[in-house]
Amino acid sequence: MRAGALAAAFATLAAAPPSDPLAAIAEASGHPAVLHFRATGTHVEEGRTVVTTFDQLGTAALIRRCVAGVCGGTWFDGSRRWTFGLNDVPLPEEVGAATLTERTLAAVASYAFAEPAFRAGGGTAVRAADGRWRVRAPDGAELLVTLDPASRTVRRVELPDGSPVAVYVRDTRAGGGVFPLDRAGPFEAGRLDQVTVVREPLAPPAGVPVTLTGAGTLELGSEPIPIVPCTVGGKRARCLLDSGATPSAVTLSVAEALNLEPHGELEISGLARFATGFVEAGPLALGPARFERAKFAVIPPSSAASFDVVVGSDLMARLRLVFDRSRGTVRVLAAGSSAASASAAKLTFRSGSPVLRTTVGSREMPALLDTGDQAVLSFGYAAYREGTQWPVVSRGEVLGVGSAGEDAFFVEVPDVQVGSLALGKTRALVRRTQTLAHVGIGSWDRYLVDLDEAAERVVFSPR
Repeated sequence: MRAGALAAAFATLAAAPPSDPLAAIAEASGHPAVLHFRATGTHVEEGRTVVTTFDQLGTAALIRRCVAGVCGGTWFDGSRRWTFGLNDVPLPEEVGAATLTERTLAAVASYAFAEPAFRAGGGTAVRAADGRWRVRAPDGAELLVTLDPASRTVRRVELPDGSPVAVYVRDTRAGGGVFPLDRAGPFEAGRLDQVTVVREPLAPPAGVPVTLTGAGTLELGSEPIPIVPCTVGGKRARCLLDSGATPSAVTLSVAEALNLEPHGELEISGLARFATGFVEAGPLALGPARFERAKFAVIPPSSAASFDVVVGSDLMARLRLVFDRSRGTVRVLAAGSSAASASAAKLTFRSGSPVLRTTVGSREMPALLDTGDQAVLSFGYAAYREGTQWPVVSRGEVLGVGSAGEDAFFVEVPDVQVGSLALGKTRALVRRTQTLAHVGIGSWDRYLVDLDEAAERVVFSPR
C-alpha cells in the first residue's frame, strides 16, 4: 500500500467514533467533566435584578446569586449540598432522597457518567430499550437520561416514574467542552448568558474567618436567653447568641453609632417579616474569639430583650459554645472540638439553620435548635391542631424582632424526646404563626448545652 493511502486509512480510523457508546458520548461532548466552567447570567425577578454565577468542575458545583450586593447560594461537593448566606459560611443541608437524586444528576450534567472513572468508582450507566440511559452514581438514585441522537448531548433527566429532574438546552462550547446555558430544574442554575473555562481549582466559599486565642468564658446576663458582653467596631455591646437567626444582625442604633449606612436588601424572618439592609462591620469580639470583618443585617431594637448584636447561626458555626446556666457562663472553644456522646443530638441544617429530630408525645417532627427562644419547646398552632390537643395551662404574649407581640399559650406535653435525650413531661409554648417546632434554650435549667455546629451536634449533659 502506498504511503498516501496508508495515511488516509489511519486518518479514517482516527476520525471514527469509539466503539464504546459511553466513550462516544464523552468524546462528542468534549470531555466537559475535566473542565472548570464559570457561567454568569442576569435576570429580573419581582422587579429585582438577580446576578447568578455558576461554577462546575466534574460533579462539584457552586451557585451564587446576588441581589443588590446581598449574596447567597449553594455548594455541592459531589456528595452533599451546603448552603451559604451573607457571610459566605457554608452549612451542610440534610441528606435525604433529594441528595441521592442530586448525586446522580451531578454526574449526568457534567458528563462524568460517560467517563471510565465513573464506572470504576461504582457508578452504572446502562442503555435502556427505548434508547435512554439508566444512570446511577455511587450512593445515588437511578435517573433516566435522554440524549439528543445527533449530538449525543444530554437533553432531559427524569426519575424512573417519569417525573422531570432537569432539562438542558442552548448548548455552547467553552474549552472544547459542551455546556448548556439553559439549565432548568430544582437543582440547577436556570438561564445563563455566557460561559468560560477557568484554570483554577473549584472550592467552597471560605466564609468569614475567626481568630481564637485559646478557650475563654463569657458572662451571661440575667435574661432567660443567652446575652453576653461583646464589642463591635471597638464599641461595647451586648450580643445575643441566637442559633435560630441567620444572618447575624446589629440594631439600627449600633449601625448609626458606627456611622454605617445600610445598603442592599434582604428579608428577616422572626415572629414578623420585614425587609432591611446590611452593613459590614468589625471587629466583633466575643471573649477569645475575634471576627475581623463580618456582614450584619440591620434590625430595629427588640422590645423582648436588651441586646445590640445578634450572633446568628452563620457566625456561631465558627465556634463551639458551651452554655452553663448554673454558673452563668458560656465557654467559647474551637469549632469541631466536641466529642461524640450518648446524649448528643445530631444536627442537620435547613437554609443555614440547625435542625434536630424531636418526638412530641407520639409524633416525630423536625425542630429548629433556637438558642434565642427561652422556651424548652415551642411549636405552631397548626401543628397543635393536627396532633394531640393537650389542655392549655396558661396564656400570654411573646415578642420578637420587628414584632409588636403575638398571643400564645402553654400546654403540658407528657413526653418529649430531643434526639436521644428524654426530657419527659415538658411545658411547651404554642405560637399562632410559627411553622416549624423550636427546641429553645430553656433546657439549660437542667442541662449543660454544648453546641458545636461544625461537628453537627449538640450535647445535653445533666448538671
